[in-house]
Amino acid sequence: MTKMMTVFELLEASPAQLVELTPEHLLALQQASAERSAEAAKIANVLHATLAARFATGLNGAGTHNLDAGTVKVAVTIPKKVKWDQAKLAVAVDEVKSWGEDPANYVDTEIKVAERKYDAWPPSIRDVFTPARTLETGKPVIKLSAGNAD
Repeated sequence: MTKMMTVFELLEASPAQLVELTPEHLLALQQASAERSAEAAKIANVLHATLAARFATGLNGAGTHNLDAGTVKVAVTIPKKVKWDQAKLAVAVDEVKSWGEDPANYVDTEIKVAERKYDAWPPSIRDVFTPARTLETGKPVIKLSAGNAD
């Protein structure tokens, strides 16, 4: 029986070595990787909460706040989150149009189509919009699980 490669050894293996691993071995590596990822996420969350409590408490306003902590320089960036009320924006765009102005000079407009809605459209409507639609594929999701291959 050959020794099982660990997730740490995985980083040193060549692609040729990796593709030769058995599905059972790949499953074990996938499970170990998921466990390490979960542990790393927990560690990152605890560390972030600690840093926020230590350095961001009491800071107000968006922007970067530079602090000195002995020999360590700390930059705390509080991002600005702007949200726009879409219904109110539509009213504002109509008002700008009524002045004879082109709203495109002031706002960007993006039309989105939910795929679920597109799939439910009657063919006559779909045919009008289909030339504007591009389908791209994403990264494949591969799930391994123990069990018989029937």
